Amino acid sequence: MKAKVAINGYGTIGKRVADAVAAQSDMEIIGVVKTKPSFEARIAQEKGFALYTVAKENVEKFKKSKIKVNGTLDELLEKADIVIDATP
Repeated sequence: MKAKVAINGYGTIGKRVADAVAAQSDMEIIGVVKTKPSFEARIAQEKGFALYTVAKENVEKFKKSKIKVNGTLDELLEKADIVIDATP
């Protein structure tokens, strides 16, 4: 069984962490978290990572940018075995 990994923050550090976790055979990234739509959010989507946002208030910003969000950080935390915090 693979460990389900959530990555809180997908910027300079989070992108590198996600690449490292994705290379592991015993881990699976179940989602990454961004506070606002950005090029990093688009990169996460292109790589096939489920994208989450910090709070429900941010969902509308992502919709306007045509970036699909799967839910909020709280929802992601309920599914994760491991959380890696890559926030400042």
